[in-house]
Amino acid sequence: MKRLFTVILAAALLLTMLPAGAVAETTSSHIIEADRVLVYNPLPYREKENMLFSGTFPKPAEAEPTEGTPLFTAGLHKTGKDMSISKKNPNTYDFWVCTDLTTYQYDKRTFRLAKEGEHCCIWVPENDTVSFTDDQTTEMLNEFENVIYPSNTDRFGGFRDLNGDGKLHIVTYAMNSLSVCGFFDSYDLYSREEIQEIDPDDCESYNCLPIINVNARMADRNKIVYGTLAHEFQHLILRSAVLASPANAGLLGKEDTIGVWLNEGFSMAAEEFAYPGSVAEQGYLDAFEKSGKVRIGMSYQNFDATSSDVGAYGQSFLFSDYLRTQGGEDVYSGVLDYWRSAETLSALTEGSAIRSQLDAETVVALQSICTYSDTVNAALGTEDEILLSKIALAFRLAILLKEQTGVYSIRTPEASIPEYTGSGRKIEGGGALLLSCSGCFEVPADADSGLLFVGIKDGSITELYTVPEPTEDFYVIAAQFEGTWYAIPAEAASDGTLKARTFTPNADGTVDSENAAGLIYRAEQTENGFRFTCDDRDGFYSLNRSGTNKQTLNVSAEPCTFTWLHFADGSDRLQADGYYGRAILYGSIQGGFGYFPSGYFENTSFAKPQLLRVNIKKGDANLDGVLTAGDAALVLRTVVDLSYMNAPMRFAGDIDGDEEIAAADAAKILRRIVQTEN
Repeated sequence: MKRLFTVILAAALLLTMLPAGAVAETTSSHIIEADRVLVYNPLPYREKENMLFSGTFPKPAEAEPTEGTPLFTAGLHKTGKDMSISKKNPNTYDFWVCTDLTTYQYDKRTFRLAKEGEHCCIWVPENDTVSFTDDQTTEMLNEFENVIYPSNTDRFGGFRDLNGDGKLHIVTYAMNSLSVCGFFDSYDLYSREEIQEIDPDDCESYNCLPIINVNARMADRNKIVYGTLAHEFQHLILRSAVLASPANAGLLGKEDTIGVWLNEGFSMAAEEFAYPGSVAEQGYLDAFEKSGKVRIGMSYQNFDATSSDVGAYGQSFLFSDYLRTQGGEDVYSGVLDYWRSAETLSALTEGSAIRSQLDAETVVALQSICTYSDTVNAALGTEDEILLSKIALAFRLAILLKEQTGVYSIRTPEASIPEYTGSGRKIEGGGALLLSCSGCFEVPADADSGLLFVGIKDGSITELYTVPEPTEDFYVIAAQFEGTWYAIPAEAASDGTLKARTFTPNADGTVDSENAAGLIYRAEQTENGFRFTCDDRDGFYSLNRSGTNKQTLNVSAEPCTFTWLHFADGSDRLQADGYYGRAILYGSIQGGFGYFPSGYFENTSFAKPQLLRVNIKKGDANLDGVLTAGDAALVLRTVVDLSYMNAPMRFAGDIDGDEEIAAADAAKILRRIVQTEN
C-alpha cells in the first residue's frame, strides 16, 4: 500500500506543477497558418513504392477517377500477313505500318510518294479510300519545311539520318482509331544491321528509316495534323539523341533513355514553339486543372494518361515550361546534347541533365528551399536527384505563387492545380496534394515522416514544415494473410535477422506479463472463417472473423474487447481495449504503430513475412500518436499493476531508456508535454 500511495502522490505533485488547463489542451499537433496547403512527397517515384500517407483530413473521401482506354504507345510490334502489291511505279515504297492499334498489328503496304521537299517525303497509300488530297499534302509539305522543321531542329537538335539524305518520312494512312493522331515507333530508327541483331527472326518487318506515322482520318483537321508532326518529330529527335550517346554503346535495344514524363513534356513544348497557344487551345492545360489523377497526387514522373484523363500531358508540359523558365531558351537542346555526349551510364539521369542546364545561383536557390531528412536523401541517392526532387516542389509552388522572377516563377501563370477534397491518402513519390483551409491547418498526427506541408497565405509561403522522423523506432514483422496485413513484434536473432518474439507459458498455463511480448502471434483460416490467437498477461483469447461479417467485428473476452475494423481504403485495424489499456496492433490512423497499406508487399502467404521498421514516439505509451497526460497515467497504473502494457507500449513508455516502467517515466512524459524538458 505504501508503494501505491507514493506513486499516486508523485503523480499529484507533478500535475500541480502544470499550468492551468495545460493537460487538457496540449497536443503534439503542428499548426500552420495558411489558406492553402501543398502536401508534397519528396521521395523518388517508383511504381507502387515510396508512397507516404498524407494523414487523415476531416473531409469525406472522394470517388476515384474513372479509368479510360490507354492512349496508344508504339513499341515492338506484331507482324501480320505481307499485303504488298507489285510495284508499277518507281515512286512507290513498301512500309510496315500499324493496321491495328489495339493489338499493335503491323502489315506491309505500298505507298506512293505524294510530295518531296528538302527535309521530308510525304507518302500516301496507293490504294486507300481515306487519304490526304494533293492540295493537303502540298500544305503539309510547306508547313513542315517552313515551320515545324526549323522550330524543332533549332530547339532540340538534329535526328538520326539512316539514309544520309537528311529527310524525314511522313507516312499517312487511315488508322483504326480516331483517338490517335499519329505516332513514332522508336524501332524504325535502328539500321538494318542493328535490327538483325535485335530481332533476327522478324528483322524484315522494320522500316529502318526515320518515320512519323500520321492518321489520314485527321486530314481535314490541319491544326491537329501539324501539332502531331511537331510533337512526334521531337520524340524522334530525342530518341536519336539517346542512340547517339557513347554511354549507350553496346546496349542495342536496351539503351538508357529519358523518362516518358520528360519526353512528353518536351514534345508538348515542341507543339507550343511551332504553334504558340496550341497547348491551351487543345485543352491540355484545362485537362491538368480538372485531372482526377493529378488531384489525388499523381507524381510528375508518373506519365499515367488515359483517354478519359489526359492531365498527365498538361502536367508534363508545365514541368518542361518551368525548366525553360529556370534554365533559359536553350534548356531543351541542352538536355538532349547532354544525353548525346554522356560517357557513362551513371551520368544518364534526368536530374544530372537538368542540373547541367541551370546556373549556380538557381541551383543554390532551389537547394535552399528546404532540408530533407537523412532517410529521404538516402532514398533519392545523389545530389542531382535531390535537386530534381526540389525542382518538382518548386514547380508546383511556382504555379501557386505565380511570382514574376525566381524559382517560384513559370511562363504559364494561368495554370492552376486541382484541389484535393478527400479524407487523406497515400501520395506517390514526387506527387502532391493541394488542400484548402480557413486561416490555419493542423498537420495530421498520422502523417508519415518525410512529408512536406507548405502553408500558403495571401500568395506567399507562411511555413514549410517537414514531418520529423520519430525519436525512436520499433521493429515488427509485417505479414500478409488472405489479403490483409498484420504486425507482429519482433526481436533480433543471433544471425542478425528479425524473428517474431515468442514465449513459453508457465506450467499452469498462465503467462507472465514480462514475457507477453505482443498480442497477435498466429493467424490461420478455419472452416468458420479467420482465426486470430491473441494473448494478454492472464491467458489466451481467440478472435474469429466469419466470411459473412467482413467489415467490423467486436468480440468481448474479459477483461479485454477486441475490435477489427475494415476501412474503405482497404486498410484494417485490430484493436484491443479494456482493463489493460489499448494496443493498436495493425493501424492506419492516429499514429498506430504499424501502417501497412493493402497489397503493399508482393508475397501472398503468411508463411513468408516481410520486415518493416515501424516508428514509435517515445512517451506515447498508449500508442495513439500524441503525448498526453493519458500516457503518464497509463505508466503509473502499470507500475502498480492496475494496467498492462505490451512490448511496443513499454518501449514507448520507457522514456528514460532504463528498460523499466517507473514513476520517473511518467514524470518525464508530463514534463515533455509542457516542453520543460526536450
